[in-house]
Amino acid sequence: MNNQTAADIKNPDLVAAMQAMQKRNDSETLSRMAAALVNSRLLSPILKQTVLTEKSGPSTRIKFEDIEDTKGEKYYLAFTDLDEYEKWNQEGTHNEALIMTLEDFGNILIRNINDLKGFVINPYGENVSISKSLLLSLLKQHEAKRQNAHKGN
Repeated sequence: MNNQTAADIKNPDLVAAMQAMQKRNDSETLSRMAAALVNSRLLSPILKQTVLTEKSGPSTRIKFEDIEDTKGEKYYLAFTDLDEYEKWNQEGTHNEALIMTLEDFGNILIRNINDLKGFVINPYGENVSISKSLLLSLLKQHEAKRQNAHKGN
């Protein structure tokens, strides 16, 4: 595990791939975006809450921030870099984020029983939504490639 900070998170390949996909939405640009996404590390804002319990004392709970689209559907937030994060955090009221991978988003979306539809990357920039079903598909494809790579060695 490397000790990256939020300032270290930059995803120029993912940003370029999302922009290319928005200009020409076809299998080639989607595939390029998916490949970039699998290798990306994204910033996801969180809220920390301290919960006091009689038996175990204080513990910290993490709640991921979400955003609602025009249809009323909720998505977790993901940002490619601090500049995109700041577009959302203009008032400066949010100062904590986790560095997340595609697998991390998969784990929280699959485990959490909630009404969130997926996550959205750069909602005030490229605004690309990744649904739960697309996320699961990408993770399965990535795992299959990883398995095949191990078989080849």
